[in-house]
Amino acid sequence: MFRSAIDLTTKDLLPAEDTAGLNGRTRRDLGLRLPWLISNGKLAADLAGLSTCIREDGNDGVHAANLSEPDAEDLYDFAFALLERLYTEPARIAEAERRREERRGRQRK
Repeated sequence: MFRSAIDLTTKDLLPAEDTAGLNGRTRRDLGLRLPWLISNGKLAADLAGLSTCIREDGNDGVHAANLSEPDAEDLYDFAFALLERLYTEPARIAEAERRREERRGRQRK
């Protein structure tokens, strides 16, 4: 499930137009897509190390249905970090900005 969530999430990060180094296989293959997204600045570079679990462990979980607890924990850690960066942090910042604007609006009155 972690791999599926990451797959769906990262497809939306790809540019719609033709881009150098981004071919059909890279668009389809999560193991190729993640390094492309990182090297092209669509995902933070510090996620690169954690992302290797997708290639190493994700395929085992999907295809062989044979995943150890440490492998599942690696996938969890990467999925959590990725989803937090993409969804939680921006929402948290937007909420803080909203509160700030609200406070500043009250001071101006």
